Amino acid sequence: MNCSRFHSTVGALALLLGSGLMLQAQAPAKPVAPMTRTKGKLKPVDINSATKEEISFMLGIDVGLAAKIVAGRPYPTKARLVTQNIVSAEVYASIKDKVVARQSPAPSVKKPAAKK
Repeated sequence: MNCSRFHSTVGALALLLGSGLMLQAQAPAKPVAPMTRTKGKLKPVDINSATKEEISFMLGIDVGLAAKIVAGRPYPTKARLVTQNIVSAEVYASIKDKVVARQSPAPSVKKPAAKK
């Protein structure tokens, strides 16, 4: 009889703790940041600096393809996405107006001062 009561108590405790964990696991999702707009148009995504999550979200492509874009950096032009076989011509046609390939400025090299 004591064993039965023990098992009942342990079972009830497990259900109580389990339901508490389930409620905690269903926390509300963070809101997604809205797309940036400039004068009514969407701001293009820089494929040389955006994260794979930004590329995926802004261009509407899957994260795997976005990761492939990130892995192939840097791109001198956005057309390299097709010429380097990163994306198909069909995908490129759908995203070409939404992307840019900005180049990071070259580091300025200071010349040593002339000695007198």
